[in-house]
Amino acid sequence: MYEFATVTLLGLVALKVTDLVIENVPGLDRIRTLFTFVLAIVVAVALDYSVFAGFGITVREAWMGTVGTGLVVGSLASAWATVLGWLGTGSAAGTAGIRNERPRIAA
Repeated sequence: MYEFATVTLLGLVALKVTDLVIENVPGLDRIRTLFTFVLAIVVAVALDYSVFAGFGITVREAWMGTVGTGLVVGSLASAWATVLGWLGTGSAAGTAGIRNERPRIAA
């Protein structure tokens, strides 16, 4: 159970770090998804963390478990983006279409 919580929270961290970098470097907005997955894999490799080892799942090589964990973390970052967007607390890119004024009604 702790492995699931760890991977889920690492996904949230990857999403928020990606949002921070995209906010400061607007040109990276075109490759947001790629940047999120690369960041997630780098974090998993830096931590040398494999969720598969935590659940007792054997993989052929140890690095495959770590890279697979990074892909899972990146996928959960996308899920976090969807959940936070549904709650209305998403990134600035997702709120571009929201208007605070009353809509005009054509009569």
